[in-house]
Amino acid sequence: MSPWPTAADRPDQETCLVRDIEITDGTVRVTILGEGRPVLFLHGISAHGRAWRSVAEAFVAEHPDWMCWLPDLLGRGASEASPGLSYTLDDEVRRIREVIRALAPHGGAPRLVAGHSQGAAVALALAGVEPAVHGLLLASPVAAGIRRPPVLGLLGSEPVRRAVGNMFAPLHGHIGHLVLRRAGGPAFRAPPALVEAYARPWADPARARTLMRILADWRPADLESRMPDRPLAAHVVTGARDPRIPVAAARRLAARLGCGITVAPEGGHVLTEQHPRLLARLLAGLAATVSAA
Repeated sequence: MSPWPTAADRPDQETCLVRDIEITDGTVRVTILGEGRPVLFLHGISAHGRAWRSVAEAFVAEHPDWMCWLPDLLGRGASEASPGLSYTLDDEVRRIREVIRALAPHGGAPRLVAGHSQGAAVALALAGVEPAVHGLLLASPVAAGIRRPPVLGLLGSEPVRRAVGNMFAPLHGHIGHLVLRRAGGPAFRAPPALVEAYARPWADPARARTLMRILADWRPADLESRMPDRPLAAHVVTGARDPRIPVAAARRLAARLGCGITVAPEGGHVLTEQHPRLLARLLAGLAATVSAA
């Protein structure tokens, strides 16, 4: 069972192009909106490309000369990973570079990258090795100083992942609600389709084991030596009520990059779902800067 509906299942399938990109470690599903210069959108560690969909739609509606690439990172969404993979920051960057090379004939390498949560860390590390990247929108960004919960170390064991995956399968609906309630805050009312998108992977024990391996390999400190060492047009946006990324951590990252920061007063961690028009406006500002450079 695919963790996300296929293009044929979606009523809006005519408004976008869906491509399956074969890379070394599996198949990456990419949704493409619009035509023109590409913007790459990178979702959070256990999310999916559709997390950025509302932002991308709002952006291309006002800027039809840009194109949006929304991949499901390997092992998430509708992307299919080979068994036994690791998911370190270097692995994630290597794989997204393969996707970029495959898509480049359809618009060139992206000059602008938007990343949410761990996707922001991947965006930063990508900018460190991809000179074509000139602009970054970093939403609820994971930075090198973010603490890794010690409990994630337990997920490095395959028997533990198997046992937990089997246990979580019948509880997957509750997990979707819990993830979004904690991430968005008590005032956030997630629509049923969004809850289902976060819950569905946990219904499949094999997919759940992959997600747990992804979490086990998550080490924010790895970003420290992979930060870009050149000037970039960037903007950090975070939520004042984000339970995962302290505002102080987001401010430190913005200061390090020498860029602006926006704090959404009622925003939680899932800003792409809570404040898509705000993110689209910030992205438009970066697009104008990158275009003028």
